[in-house]
Amino acid sequence: MINGLYSAATALDVLSQQQEAIASNLAHLNTPGHRRMLFAFIQGADKMSAPGQQPGTRVDLKTADFSPGRIQQTGRELDLALHGDAFFVYQGASGPMYSRNGVLTLDPVTNELVNSDGFPILNDANEPVVYNGSVSRLEVASDGLISSEGKSIGKIGVVTFDDNRLLESENQTYFRAGRAVATPATEYSVAQGYRELSNASPVTELIALITGSRSFEASQRAIRMISDSLQEQTRS
Repeated sequence: MINGLYSAATALDVLSQQQEAIASNLAHLNTPGHRRMLFAFIQGADKMSAPGQQPGTRVDLKTADFSPGRIQQTGRELDLALHGDAFFVYQGASGPMYSRNGVLTLDPVTNELVNSDGFPILNDANEPVVYNGSVSRLEVASDGLISSEGKSIGKIGVVTFDDNRLLESENQTYFRAGRAVATPATEYSVAQGYRELSNASPVTELIALITGSRSFEASQRAIRMISDSLQEQTRS
């Protein structure tokens, strides 16, 4: 009976984390480059569990879904979307960060192409892209080559990884390499005037939210039933 309490209580904890992840996925449906969060659960009483581990459910894996997101046409010169399994490279505060977010602006002070968080996008030489001209004259080819009125500005750096699952998430929009190995991407294309939104589906997330809520209620009922049974045994 005590094991049942452990199982129900740990299920409540895991389901709470899952609901938070689903709520985050829903909140970022229109966030450029956002990757939905995925959970994998494991039972503490499984034969693969560590010796002496308490029974119940726990989070075994928390990762990102790297499938493509929705592509939205904007016509804006500094909106870029990637086709293919690849990432843009940004200069973060503590090293390079990788993202599918290609919504850029021109920094009026440094003349660097930066995203909404102020991180400069890097070229294929791992240097910030600097541009001194008019944004309306900026052209980005499918291979990431940037030009203005026929003059080459540089080429946007695009990388791919041997295993996306090894990437370390910053906030489901930016990722660090972690144990993954980055190499220059070859099978990709850059689309100017488009942006890639989250790959989360509102229908899928809402169904998961409802299912998780029902499971949460079922675990609560199980705890109440076990608690009532223990109280009756104590009184008797």
